[in-house]
Amino acid sequence: MPSISFDRVAYAYDATRGYPPGIDQHIAKTIVDTVHATSVTTFMEIGVGTGRIAFPLASLGHTYTGVDISVNMVKQLATKLLQNGWQEYQQAWGSLSDENGESAHPVLRYRNRAQSASMRLILSDMTALPFRDASFDVVLAVHVFHLVDGWQQALLEVLRVLRPAGAFLHCWDEFVNVEAWPVGETWGNIVRELGGDAKLPGVSAHSEVTAWLKEHRLEAQEIPVMQWEVTQTPREALEQVTRRLWSSTWVVPDDIFAESIVRLESWAKDYFGADIDTQFKGTRQFVICKTEV
Repeated sequence: MPSISFDRVAYAYDATRGYPPGIDQHIAKTIVDTVHATSVTTFMEIGVGTGRIAFPLASLGHTYTGVDISVNMVKQLATKLLQNGWQEYQQAWGSLSDENGESAHPVLRYRNRAQSASMRLILSDMTALPFRDASFDVVLAVHVFHLVDGWQQALLEVLRVLRPAGAFLHCWDEFVNVEAWPVGETWGNIVRELGGDAKLPGVSAHSEVTAWLKEHRLEAQEIPVMQWEVTQTPREALEQVTRRLWSSTWVVPDDIFAESIVRLESWAKDYFGADIDTQFKGTRQFVICKTEV
């Protein structure tokens, strides 16, 4: 199975997976503090997406490089930059010392002089990064390895492009508390009952990445950053599945998916009843798993 691109839902990514106002800035500042970044620290993120981490972090006055395979996700980030006072400029690929110019790569370059910040966006597979060895001080990967076929090779590439004494930050956000929110689990069970499988091509758990690092004699320190409350109605959760906004829905054959939705909607009607439009609360937590190389 190839790695998963978010092209098809880029339009809805920030609305369904973005951080609440203020949370993104707090996460960005915590990342900067965690690696003791200065104005000359170079950041690179694999799977940069719409920039939910990249935009607030670079805006603190940093040099940031983002890599992604999704054209539409990168376009969303580019629009965000331009709407917030960043300027695009042209510079040929391979003209910077860290860029491997042996093959051409689409690149977008932006700067914000007022914030002393820059951002470079490259369309590339993270399993074959187009950079020279020891190019970056910090590499980030935020909730992405479950989507990557060949995630072990991606990690080897991360280690290759990190400078000595650099830091790899494997990050994610997760539910630590949720009430009456079994929509996703139920849908997955229905798919399996129908003979399908919603398994994505990469890791099944964040711990697989930590275990891989340990096998390579690298220790990871897990740092819970912050928690925030989220609310959602069962109907909203159901719509995210039926609209195929979840990446796991894309790997299920259309015929099985269609039947799974019929059964899921019937289950939801019986399970939630009059509460289908009631807001249920949950708590999400952002986690940094830091590895120094």
